[in-house]
Amino acid sequence: MSDPVVAIATTPPDKSRAWAAVLGWGCFAVAAAALAVTAVLGSSAAQAPLGRHDNGSTPPLHVHANPPAWLVTTLLAVAVLAGATVVSLVLAARWRPDARRLCAGGITVAAALTLLPPIASADPLSYAAYGRLAVTGHDPWTTRPSAVSDPVTDAVEPPWRDEPAVYGPLAVGEQAVASTIAGDDVPLTVWLLDIAGFVAFAGAGLLLLRRATDATGRLRRAALWAANPLLWLQLVAGAHVDVLVAAGAAAAVAIGARRPTAGGAIAGVAGVLKPTGGLVWLALAWVARRDPRRLVLLVVAAVVVVVPSYVLAGSGALHELSRASRRVSLATPWRPLVTWTHLDRAAVGPLAIVLALALVVLILRGWRTDDVAAVSAGLSLAYVLAAPYALPWYDGLPWVLLAMTAASWRDWVLLAHTTVLSLAYLPGRDAVRLEGALHTITHAIRSDLAPAVLLSLLLAVVAGGFRKVGGGGGI
Repeated sequence: MSDPVVAIATTPPDKSRAWAAVLGWGCFAVAAAALAVTAVLGSSAAQAPLGRHDNGSTPPLHVHANPPAWLVTTLLAVAVLAGATVVSLVLAARWRPDARRLCAGGITVAAALTLLPPIASADPLSYAAYGRLAVTGHDPWTTRPSAVSDPVTDAVEPPWRDEPAVYGPLAVGEQAVASTIAGDDVPLTVWLLDIAGFVAFAGAGLLLLRRATDATGRLRRAALWAANPLLWLQLVAGAHVDVLVAAGAAAAVAIGARRPTAGGAIAGVAGVLKPTGGLVWLALAWVARRDPRRLVLLVVAAVVVVVPSYVLAGSGALHELSRASRRVSLATPWRPLVTWTHLDRAAVGPLAIVLALALVVLILRGWRTDDVAAVSAGLSLAYVLAAPYALPWYDGLPWVLLAMTAASWRDWVLLAHTTVLSLAYLPGRDAVRLEGALHTITHAIRSDLAPAVLLSLLLAVVAGGFRKVGGGGGI
């Protein structure tokens, strides 16, 4: 039985549905246009330069308009708010378009954004640099991009020039493959990584749609993933490696219920891309805990994938993952706590683990804990809510996993979380110094407003978790 908060009691009147359709497709188009315009305008406060090989006439396509910071920030804010509206209309059952049409539209927008430069983050330049370091004989987990003079490593922006890779061996391996093909061509390297991300995004969207059991489920899955403009920004236009992790996690959940060995191996792949992908393996293991044979198969499958990957990568990969786990980002409730109480950052990690475990219990209350989709969605949602270092693209993992469960209040929690973090990290480039009112507004949102809102969200989850709500799992 669905949570009463999201249950559909009656069908909206025809006139109301017509207006909802206009609003829904209008916000869909506005979000897509705002993201595309921001990307096509070229280098800005939202888009990092792509190095000396960049001319804009070949993918990633763009002009050199030098747009002002306020313009691209406004465009991205409009895209975020319009995107949140799109998802809200579907979750509230006010807008009910054809699911296949909505999914196709979302994948088409994602394909178009893949032809344009990444926006709202300079991370893709770091990805290109780590791949370049790997193919030129350097250890990307112990070598900073600033330590090597190369057209690709020179394109990395501060402060990331002094940051070695913090990703798993398979993520760096993918980056190395792109670098091998593109050589010292930064735009081509970035575009190849974009294409891989698009394939993962589209593949996950089609998988979700195919595994849905009814029209309502198909529509919800399309809205939460393929046609979710927040994910267009964070995973597609942002070109983050998290889209690969999310796609791997979805495949592991879909396959693992019937084929534990294959599911465990795919979950291992997701975890070797980025450690958070391993949460799906934990969910598979939890569901199989009373079946020793199945549990052994899961362990063996993961070990076969994970151990060789880290042996080949070396100890530097594990060291960097450990170092990254001690960071605290600005927009989380943890940053004010550290600032005001002078709490040692080393103590934040254990506290966050305790909070995450408590959140798992509360989030899973009323859900089927014998269902891999529900358990993995609960684990990933608890992680992003409790993490001391949280960025909006990290939410890609819980989005794809929540889409594989029944509708519940958890959808609204994640929508609020991603919307707030997306607004907090606009326009996206740390290397750009904003001035005047724009600096005041963006700094206040990131450092003051976002932590307060996310703390309120945490408290709401705690309160909601103590209620015996319905909403089962299931693919």
